Amino acid sequence: MKKCFVALVILMCFVVSAEAMDLNESINSAIKNNPTVIASQKSAAAANARLNQAFSAFFPTVNLNGHLNSAYSSPATVQIKTAGVTQNVTFGTDATANVTGLQAGLSQPVFVPALYPGYGIAKKGADSANEQYQQTVVDTTFNVSQAYFGVLKSIKLEKLMRDAVTMARSHREQIESMLKAGMSTKADLLRTKVQEADDTVNWIQSKYRIDISKDTFNNALGNDMKQPVDLKDEGFTGKVDNLPEYDLLLETAFNNRPDWKMYLLTTGISEDQVKLSQSEYLPNVLLTANSGSQLTKYPTFQSDVSSWNVMGSASWTLFDSLARENRISEANENLSAQKANLKQFSDNVALQVHTAYLTLKSALDVVVATQQEVDSATESYSVANSRYNSGTGTNVDVLDAEVDLTQAWMDNLDALFNVEISKAKINKVVGKKIF
Repeated sequence: MKKCFVALVILMCFVVSAEAMDLNESINSAIKNNPTVIASQKSAAAANARLNQAFSAFFPTVNLNGHLNSAYSSPATVQIKTAGVTQNVTFGTDATANVTGLQAGLSQPVFVPALYPGYGIAKKGADSANEQYQQTVVDTTFNVSQAYFGVLKSIKLEKLMRDAVTMARSHREQIESMLKAGMSTKADLLRTKVQEADDTVNWIQSKYRIDISKDTFNNALGNDMKQPVDLKDEGFTGKVDNLPEYDLLLETAFNNRPDWKMYLLTTGISEDQVKLSQSEYLPNVLLTANSGSQLTKYPTFQSDVSSWNVMGSASWTLFDSLARENRISEANENLSAQKANLKQFSDNVALQVHTAYLTLKSALDVVVATQQEVDSATESYSVANSRYNSGTGTNVDVLDAEVDLTQAWMDNLDALFNVEISKAKINKVVGKKIF
């Protein structure tokens, strides 16, 4: 009984581990494992650390220094003349001294104008890095969606090509039977074999495309290429529920797109750069305090000295050969250039959203048209087959109908795939999951 229980647990674990992934699971896996996402996340963490550094500049700096050393200085001899008499006087000790010392210091900014725009730059830089991480997530989500449906499309395409080969083989076998009965010709058989061979080539190629699409999927997720890929067959409905109007999509994009937020933050950084340059007109005021002691030991005596001091200091650059004015001018020109590009960036966002919106609407219409194509091609193939069997049609009619039907299947599959990618594109250009 115990062995049966263990075997059952192992089987259940295998079934769970082999469960097919859906799109959301694939995206979550990529966000956790894709190297590009991880690198962007680490860059955002580094930017937040720089923000903390900028914040710490407002607070005091405390340091502690200590030293232990041996020192020697030969005695100094001074000649003194008094009333015509010269005397040599020696100062110092002809011995090695052991010196130990300890000093503590504190420095507190009181008024440093550059700290405030510097902190603003660091804050916007950290926010921009976080938005860059979100942009990476958005891009990765689109890439995974494209790869996910690419795998499903390649699997469906392989089945279509297999059906085309089955259809061609069935017709070839029918021709062979009719040729034996004297009801067909060698030319019809040869032409049918050519069609079957062509369909077989397409089928072989479609089978290898499955492996290629799975490699692309693993790459998007950050997996090893040898990782097995088993996906749930979802999507490909060719329908969209409640497609938002363009104006609403555009508003969503300006509220959510990380790259748009990054552009606004970059403009804010340029404004802070101007303030940073202008802060050079103001003085800097610091408060410093130091306390320490030093012990000097000679073989015959020692000296111990303690000291402390508190000092307020100020510095003010009044003139630096117009370098400061030129730095301010540079910052202002950079800000003007950034603002000048704002409308172009805004127009690019609007263009991308409108293009994605129209592409999705077009894809939905194409699905309807290709489904009609499939229906017509299916009926045409059935009619051509019936006419050929009754002797009123030709082999060419049947082969043409086969080609038309296969092409209709492929066109419809492409249309269904394009709908899924167009929905993912909408999500990407508005920076938020809509579908």
